[in-house]
Amino acid sequence: MSDLSVDYAVLNRVRHNLDHIAELMRKPGREMREVTGDAMGVPELARRMDDFGDEWSYGIKQLTKFSEKASKALLKVKESFEKLDHELAEAGRK
Repeated sequence: MSDLSVDYAVLNRVRHNLDHIAELMRKPGREMREVTGDAMGVPELARRMDDFGDEWSYGIKQLTKFSEKASKALLKVKESFEKLDHELAEAGRK
């Protein structure tokens, strides 16, 4: 009989890293949202700033989606191992 184990420290570290990424992105995300191209003064710079803001927003949304999916996946892994552990314990009792 072999032991099956999950390194919850690794799972927790990955979740912490994902949370840290989100935290790091919050401030620049707020700052970029508040800056308008018109604030740049020069029409071409204003247009490029607006384009950059749109791209930045898209990138932040993609990071958010990734973080949410990764978090859900880690939760599913944890729940699956907990279920398996319970099933193995029940089988051992019989």
